[in-house]
Amino acid sequence: MTAADIAVARKALPEIDNEDRARADFYGLIANLFYAAPSAQLLAIIVAADDSVGAGEGSGFFRSWQQLQRAARNADLNALREEYETLFVGVGRGLVVPYASYYLTGFLMEKPLARLRSDLATLGLARRGKVHEPEDHISALCDVMRLLITGSNTRPAADLQQQREFFDRHLKPWYARLHEDLQKTGTAIFYKAVGDFAQAFFDLEVESFDID
Repeated sequence: MTAADIAVARKALPEIDNEDRARADFYGLIANLFYAAPSAQLLAIIVAADDSVGAGEGSGFFRSWQQLQRAARNADLNALREEYETLFVGVGRGLVVPYASYYLTGFLMEKPLARLRSDLATLGLARRGKVHEPEDHISALCDVMRLLITGSNTRPAADLQQQREFFDRHLKPWYARLHEDLQKTGTAIFYKAVGDFAQAFFDLEVESFDID
């Protein structure tokens, strides 16, 4: 999905409150950044976003957002593509493996993926035929969370309990370990900022779910 796709999809979504809109946008942004090296258009959107996007000045989340903006402002597209390929693709496998099954079992295509597919079926969701990545990729999980928050023209938004349950089952157990791996590799430059932002956002989600 490109930044243009996000803009078009956003216009077609049902009306939701501003807080949920922001949450959905952050999930969409994280999904895009982990799915492929960002385009010039997506980098420009990050740089141009109002600082209020990272509400709570002085918070870790606010600082991580500003750090991501700086990284996007200074990014070189060719270097970004090379960084993404080295980190997540590589020859056979990248340095970082952003799949739930890998972090939860040490292997790909394991029981966590089967449980996820069962949960997706219960929600009436399934992988599109042209998509080849397993559903437990971090990008796919963030896309599901975005859809649960916003709903679509064909399905209502999920209630907060359903959102919490999906997050707790499929993201919460391993996102911190993904962040740790991004911090440990010397290859991550732009994606160190991406990892910090994703960690801060997911931490905020945990806090919000606990409060609600």
